[in-house]
Amino acid sequence: MARLLGAGEERRHALAFGLTPLRPGAIFGPGHPFLTGLQASEGEPCRVLASVDPGAYEVAAFRALGVTCPARLDRAVDVRRAGYLSGRIATRVALWQLGVPWTDLAADDNGVPLWPEGVAGSISHTAGVAFAVVSRGHARIGADIEAVPDGAALQALRDVALSEAERTRLPAPWQATLGFSAKETLYKALFPELRTFFGFDAAEVVALSDTALDLRLCHDLNADHRAGRLYRLCWDQAEGRVATWLAEGAR
Repeated sequence: MARLLGAGEERRHALAFGLTPLRPGAIFGPGHPFLTGLQASEGEPCRVLASVDPGAYEVAAFRALGVTCPARLDRAVDVRRAGYLSGRIATRVALWQLGVPWTDLAADDNGVPLWPEGVAGSISHTAGVAFAVVSRGHARIGADIEAVPDGAALQALRDVALSEAERTRLPAPWQATLGFSAKETLYKALFPELRTFFGFDAAEVVALSDTALDLRLCHDLNADHRAGRLYRLCWDQAEGRVATWLAEGAR
């Protein structure tokens, strides 16, 4: 089992999350000022980080970047539309990296993306960036990216997402945020299978290394996901953000 990483042992990369820069024009043509940068991994699962300028958002950015704005966002505020667009940009790049033709991803009534046949993935976004993890070889994918908060927001995160033991185990702000992000990732990986809600108390962080994080279920979710089961997530951090992802189960 991975050891717990000390509060001062942060990992840093010259490139955000150790990904390779891509030229947006190769995928999006002339593009739009809303999209400011792309980085991606090779192989599977494919990880993509899309950097955007929220101040440059306009409705025309959807067409310029080849994404359809769904009718359910017709009355949404710009910040929500911009978040949706950034996530679809990252997803489009991930599919492109895997050689999967792009089609607008619809979503079900729970907001879960309806992926192309044979593809699994997960999308997350926070201010200025979107993160997508997509695979053809894994049946279960979860991903999350979070900005590390401070002050009252950090305290609220600790109170809501972490147990007393975890608050002791994960004292640094980035560690606490990592614990929150990991539980978000687990939920996103399991919900399409379980189709039932479970809260932050369903799992706890039991180990943290410089590349992986172990979550252990605290109670049964179903016959396949029982108390005590361990899930090993990958994680990284850069530029005041942390990202977590889980890819398991062969197709």
